[in-house]
Amino acid sequence: MKPAPFKYIEVADEEALTSALADHGDDARLLAGGQSLVPMMNFRVVSPEVVIDLNRVGALSYIDCRDDVCRIGALTRHAMIEDSDPLSRRCALLGQAVRNVAHRAVRNRGTTGGTLALAYPGAEIPLALMTLETDVVLRSKRGERRLGMKDFILGALDTSLSGDEYIRHVEIRMPPPGSAASFVETSRRHGDFAIAAAAVVAARDDHGRLGYLRAGVAGGTGAPVRLTALEEALSGDDLDDSYMADSVHEAIAAIEVFGDHHYPEDFRRHVLKGVLQRALRDAIAGSERRHVQ
Repeated sequence: MKPAPFKYIEVADEEALTSALADHGDDARLLAGGQSLVPMMNFRVVSPEVVIDLNRVGALSYIDCRDDVCRIGALTRHAMIEDSDPLSRRCALLGQAVRNVAHRAVRNRGTTGGTLALAYPGAEIPLALMTLETDVVLRSKRGERRLGMKDFILGALDTSLSGDEYIRHVEIRMPPPGSAASFVETSRRHGDFAIAAAAVVAARDDHGRLGYLRAGVAGGTGAPVRLTALEEALSGDDLDDSYMADSVHEAIAAIEVFGDHHYPEDFRRHVLKGVLQRALRDAIAGSERRHVQ
């Protein structure tokens, strides 16, 4: 199939982008990597009247890691994140998540802003950013506003973006030095969206206790979910396998999980518990090795 007729606008800078969005608002869709938008238009899942191509807006493509914050522009390709040495050193979780996104050909085109704006429930990058402490910075002619990930992604394919806004960048507060990360997912085939995925970052304090823990899951949950109660339950404790398994069971039992005609709710919960327990075990063990070193 082919898309319905539409007006094509190419913009070269952020001023032109904000003006185009102000003029066309809800009638427009932004074209960045096109890995999701183009197939959706071809199948007429969406039929925008206007497509605004922002690929020439070079100011939106960058990775800037300074002090304890890393800023990633909305037009930054997944492959740039995958190949970034500063991110590999400072934020290993994001690098692991990106390597699970589809295939390299897709990662060469797909963008950070695009995957956040789509908010597909099985997408890896939104889960990693939800697990980390991340703000999304939005811009329009009315000015800028900043939202935490929990306030930005409202549900499956649902965000807080207004029709005249675009994502400018994300700001990630870096995990502490010596942290270890694990991103675990399961899918029907390599490169597919995840049936269930878990993201964990762990670090030890000066006394060797688990002083920093961030954990999140996605898959059947609508939006990615940060498991703050689990973080509190496990932080600082001398963990054994039984206690961790019980904590994981309680954490997954406490969140809303949806079944569908492919994967019933009970199956989703079972797989979510499995990937979460594995990610916790790997990240916590990694943090202990890093602390000893």
